[in-house]
Amino acid sequence: MLAGVRFGAVAGVIAFASTIAANLAILVLRPADLCRVGPLSIILLNLGAAFIFLLLAGAAGFAASRADGTVPSAALAGVVVGAISGCAVVALIPFGPAMMHRLMELTTLCPDGGSFGDGGSFGFGSGASPPPGFLTPPPGALAPPPGALTPPSGPAGLVFQTIGVLFGVGFGTALATGVAALAGLIGVATRSRSSP
Repeated sequence: MLAGVRFGAVAGVIAFASTIAANLAILVLRPADLCRVGPLSIILLNLGAAFIFLLLAGAAGFAASRADGTVPSAALAGVVVGAISGCAVVALIPFGPAMMHRLMELTTLCPDGGSFGDGGSFGFGSGASPPPGFLTPPPGALAPPPGALTPPSGPAGLVFQTIGVLFGVGFGTALATGVAALAGLIGVATRSRSSP
């Protein structure tokens, strides 16, 4: 079981660092660079961090099961990876307003919406007008009424944010545990074959 904690801690720290780096890249890169490459770069960075997280959980589970010869050790490695890298979500909370401000800034600074937008926002769009004869709704017709989608503030907002963070960390930990346990099954199977 100690191997599960050891391998999980190493993989968790690396997953923590990749999650922090992927999410804070929007603050580190210059707005002009982000306008040039478009919003796809932010999505790819976050997908890359998720891939690294799953890969490290699997690697920790495989290594722990090879060392101990048990699948529970691999599952423990997954729990440790998920818990440590889940701390990155908590560590990113203070940067939330700065990241939202940067996204708003990109919406106004990127006049063509980056490489993928149809104008006026940092977002995805087709860039083409609809075919002739196609009726489009007037601007703002599909928008919700003002104040309809505002998150709750005060104690209720804090409770909802805490529930969201706990749900995200719990889901990530469960996913890492599953991946590590599956990799642990492979590790135990290959260990049995290689031992005399």
